[in-house]
Amino acid sequence: MSLKFTLPLAGMLLLGVYVPSYAQEQEPTEEDLYEMSLEDLMNVPINSASKKNETLFDAPLSSYTITRADIDKAGSTSIMEALRLAPGVIVREETNGVYDIHIRGFDNVLRHNTEYQKSNLATLVMIDNRPVFNNNLGGTSWEALPVDINDVDRIEVVRGPSSPLFGPNAVTGVINIITKRANKDAKTYANASVQAATPSTFIANGSFGKKVSEKFNYTLSTNYQNRKRFDDLYYNDNTQEFVPIQTLTSNSEKQYPHPDRALNKWGANAFLNYKTSEKVSFDLTLGLQESDVQKNFIGGNNTPFTFNTSQSQYANLAAHLYGLHVRTSVIKGTDDLNYGTSPGKYDYVTTNAEAEYEFKIGSVATIVPGINYQNANYNDKDYFNAQTGAYLNGETVIINTTSGYLRTDIKPVKDLRVIAAVRVDKFSVPNDAYLAYEFAATYSLNANNLIRAAVTRSNSGSFIGNNYLNIQIPVQVAPGVTVNASRVGNQDLNLFRISMIELGYRTQFSKTLQLDIDVFQQKAENFSAIITTSAITSGFANVPTVAKQTGATLSLNVVPTAKWQIKPFVTYQKTTTEDLPASYTATTTYSDSDHKSTPAVYGGYFVNFRPNNKFNFNLNGYCFSSQRQYGGDSPLDNSAVGNISGKVLVNLKAAYNITQKFNVFVNGRNILNSHAREYYGTDQIGGVYAVGAAFHLN
Repeated sequence: MSLKFTLPLAGMLLLGVYVPSYAQEQEPTEEDLYEMSLEDLMNVPINSASKKNETLFDAPLSSYTITRADIDKAGSTSIMEALRLAPGVIVREETNGVYDIHIRGFDNVLRHNTEYQKSNLATLVMIDNRPVFNNNLGGTSWEALPVDINDVDRIEVVRGPSSPLFGPNAVTGVINIITKRANKDAKTYANASVQAATPSTFIANGSFGKKVSEKFNYTLSTNYQNRKRFDDLYYNDNTQEFVPIQTLTSNSEKQYPHPDRALNKWGANAFLNYKTSEKVSFDLTLGLQESDVQKNFIGGNNTPFTFNTSQSQYANLAAHLYGLHVRTSVIKGTDDLNYGTSPGKYDYVTTNAEAEYEFKIGSVATIVPGINYQNANYNDKDYFNAQTGAYLNGETVIINTTSGYLRTDIKPVKDLRVIAAVRVDKFSVPNDAYLAYEFAATYSLNANNLIRAAVTRSNSGSFIGNNYLNIQIPVQVAPGVTVNASRVGNQDLNLFRISMIELGYRTQFSKTLQLDIDVFQQKAENFSAIITTSAITSGFANVPTVAKQTGATLSLNVVPTAKWQIKPFVTYQKTTTEDLPASYTATTTYSDSDHKSTPAVYGGYFVNFRPNNKFNFNLNGYCFSSQRQYGGDSPLDNSAVGNISGKVLVNLKAAYNITQKFNVFVNGRNILNSHAREYYGTDQIGGVYAVGAAFHLN
C-alpha cells in the first residue's frame, strides 16, 4: 500500500474522526447542524465582507456564507463542489472532482494561446485569512489545499474586487475557508466520515479535538480522496478527436502514469489555540499535503490534459494582542505542472507577514492601519536539463511585495455606515507601485430593508512565470542546423486590474423570507498574453484588450417552517471585449466582440426537508447556460469541443440518524447522469453515486 494512502488512513484510525466544532475564537459558530433555529438560519454570519463580524444581511459588499450545515445537508464531497452552493460563482467540472472556479467570470477573455490562461488566475483563496494563492502563474491549485471538506466551519465568498482588504490577487473576489476548532463546551470530540462511490471514488475525513484547559485547545485532522476519471480518452487538438493517450505520445507511461485517475490527494493538519483572555490569543496551524491530478492547465502532447503533482508543507501563526493583529506564514513545496516532461517542475518557498492595529473611536468609527510583506522564492535548478530546457532555466528567482493599507468603518448616524479602504502594493518586479481602493456604504431604510453601494478597484499580484519564464529548447531548423528556441518572461508587464461599481438591496419580507439583489458593472484591463515575435522567439506582453461586464445576482432564503429551507439563486451577466487580438503576433489586428466564454446565466438551488429527528432529505443543484470556449492554438479556433452546452445538474442526499452520534446516507451527484462536457477538451461528466457513514462524538 502506498504512502499516499497509508498515512491518512492510519491517521484516521488513530484519531477516529469527523463533523462539528467551531471556528476560531472570534468567529460565530453553529452548535448543531440540524437543530438551528429559524433566526439562526436567517442570520448567517460573515467576517470577510468588511473584516468585521456581522450578518450577511448587514454586509456592505456582495457576499455569501456557505455554512457547515449547508455543506453536510447538501452532500458536497469537496470544498470545490461546495462552492456551487454560493451565488455568483461559476463552477465547471473538468473530470471527477476536478473543477475550474470563477467569481463572475472574465475567463478565457482573450481566447488565449496558452491553456492555463483559460483558468481563473484572479480570485484570492484563503484559509483562515492565510493566502494560498499560486505565485507562479496565478490562481489556485485546489487539489493542493491541505484542508478538505471536513475541516470547514464555513466558506465565505466576497464577489467583486477586494484587494484593499486582502491584498493583490483579490481581483474578482475572495473565497475564505474558515476552519473548525475544538468546541468550547465539549472537552473532547472525535469524528469520522467515509463514503465510497461509483466511478471508483473513495473519500475519507477525520478530526480529533481536545480542550486541554480553559486557555488551550487543539484539533488534529486528516483527509484523503481518490477519484477515477469519467472517460479514458484524451482530446487531440490537431485532429479534434478523442483518442487513447498512446496515440499522442510515445512516453505515455512516463507522462501519464495513471491515465484513469482524476484526482488523488491527502492532507494532514494541526490547529492549536492558546487564549489567555478575551484580548490576547495565539493561533498556530501546521500541515502538509501531497496530490496528483489530471486537468486542463499547461497542455502538452497535443492535448490539454496534463498530469500534475504537488507536495507542500505550511505553518501559520496568528496573534491577537489587544488591538494588534499579527499573522505570519510560510509554505514550502514542489510542483510538477507537466509530469514526466521538461520543463514544468520547480521548488518554492513563499513567506507572508502582516500586522495591523485597530483604533476604536467610541461606537462611531474604527480605523485600521496595516503593513504586509510577501516573498516568493522559486527555483528549478535541480530539474534543469540543457537538452530539454527548464521552466526558469535552472535559476532562482524572487519577487518581493511590500504593502501598506488603511481601512475605516464609520457610522456617522444611526442608519448609515460608510467603509473606505486604500492599499498600496510595491513590487520588486515590476518595479512599480499599485493603488487599490474600496468605498462602500449601507443605509438601513428600516429594520427590514437595506440598500448598499460600492466602488472598488483591485489589481493582481506579480507572477513568477510572467516575469521570469526562461525556456531555451534546442530546435533543428535545417539539416545539421540547431538553434535555441526561447519563450521568455517580461519584467515590465502592467498588472491585471478590475474596477467595479455595484448597487445592492436586501429585504426581509418576514421572519422567514429574505431577498438579496445586487447589480454590478465591471471593467477589466491590462491583460497579458504570450506573443510570437519570430519563428523561434516568443514572450509575455500586454495587449490593449478591455473587457466590460454588466450583470445582476438575485438570491432568496426561505424558511417557512423548521422542517423546510429553500434557497434559489441566479446570476445574469453580459460581457463584451474591445480590441481583441486576431492572433498572438506582433503584427496582429484587433476588433470588438461579445464575449461568449463566460456563461450569461448561472445559478443553483438548495431545498432541505427534515421531517423528524431521524431523516433529512436535500435536493440541490447547479446550472449554467451555453458557452463558447477556445483552444490554445488560435483565437479564431472553431473546434466543436469548444461548444459547451447549457446544463442543469441535480443532486440528492438522504441521511438517516441511527443514533444521535451515528448516521448513514446515500449521496447522488448529478443523479440524472448528464454527460455534457463542462470545459474545453475535458471529460464527459457523469453521475457519482455514493453511500457513506458519519460518526460524531462531542
